[in-house]
Amino acid sequence: MPKRKNTSIKDYKLKSGKKRYEFVISLGQNSNGDRVQVHRRGFKTYAEAEAVFNKLSQTKPDNFVKQKQIKVSELRDLWFENYKTQVKESTANKNKQVFDNHVIPDFGNQYVDKITVAELQKWADMKAKQIVKYRDAINEFNALFEYGIRLNYVSENPLKRIIIPKKTSRPRRDTEHNVYTREELNQFLEVAKEYGLVQYTYFKLLSATGLRKSEALALTWQDIDLKAGTLSINKTLAYGLDNKTIIQPPKSPKSKRILPISDSLKEVLIDYKQKQKIISNKLFHTIKGTYLKMSKPDQWLKSIYAKDHEEKVKYAKTHNLKEPQPDLRHITVHGFRHTFATLLIAETNVKPKTVQMLLGHENIQMTLDIYTHVNNKNKEDAVNALKQLNI
Repeated sequence: MPKRKNTSIKDYKLKSGKKRYEFVISLGQNSNGDRVQVHRRGFKTYAEAEAVFNKLSQTKPDNFVKQKQIKVSELRDLWFENYKTQVKESTANKNKQVFDNHVIPDFGNQYVDKITVAELQKWADMKAKQIVKYRDAINEFNALFEYGIRLNYVSENPLKRIIIPKKTSRPRRDTEHNVYTREELNQFLEVAKEYGLVQYTYFKLLSATGLRKSEALALTWQDIDLKAGTLSINKTLAYGLDNKTIIQPPKSPKSKRILPISDSLKEVLIDYKQKQKIISNKLFHTIKGTYLKMSKPDQWLKSIYAKDHEEKVKYAKTHNLKEPQPDLRHITVHGFRHTFATLLIAETNVKPKTVQMLLGHENIQMTLDIYTHVNNKNKEDAVNALKQLNI
């Protein structure tokens, strides 16, 4: 057996009789004049202890990171107090939700410097199977480690060493199916009109402008110039800290825009304004005149689909039909924005830059992705048409 040169590394025995290694190393004085001395123990082999000893021997006193100084939940709270003052309140709230739902349950009580690369790899792989936006969780946790390095709580970021999963097993909703044809849209709006004026006006507005649901909920009558036929988007609803509803600037600079209003939408808005009980300058509001919650449109949509089903079942029974007519195909609230964009591109000669302006996309690539989707659909239609023609 080769002679062990480092006399600072000593062996000792556990109660079970197993041998372990330990050492004490002095790094010198830090800038505060304090002597930095490190004691490490529990190594299974001499080589393992020597590797850590050699690494510590290269560490300057001021750069030394003590073990088990702070837990993930404690570091997150420390970091969040600073972070929330630098971003939109809605962004801070989303960040907090990501941590609360996907990081804290798994690592909240662990010391930051004791988390291993293997643990993080297993966690990242698991999140990729559980959620679509798994990269958000990884990125937020990565930012926390970087913050820990700046505060000298950890010496390195172990997340930098994992292999980021390439895809999730839970695919995003297929945009192609989360959109209505013009006929389907007309059928939906007829049902919505029977359901209620507020709900009909809201979904007519989304369908005719491509607004995001939060932008439409934030509208006031001052934002609409019925005489000029324009609509101004200058604010949006969002979830703030503690999930309270707040008003803030639009999603991005490009989201702040002025849109033309179609004659059809103009008629609906005039009728809505005349029939609405004016207790607020907001287009859509509670009985007390306050902004509605962000979840309200989803509740409306669910109720409209339920009404459609009930009416068709009732009609079938009344007319002694064995089966009721098919229900309206279900899409999401965001699907009405997709519907507007798809019909706009498919039925007009509009250019991508114009679509980008109307939708308030931050970059043209988002708009081009919609163009690609529509063009691919046109190709499929062309192939099917030629097959049917069969000349």
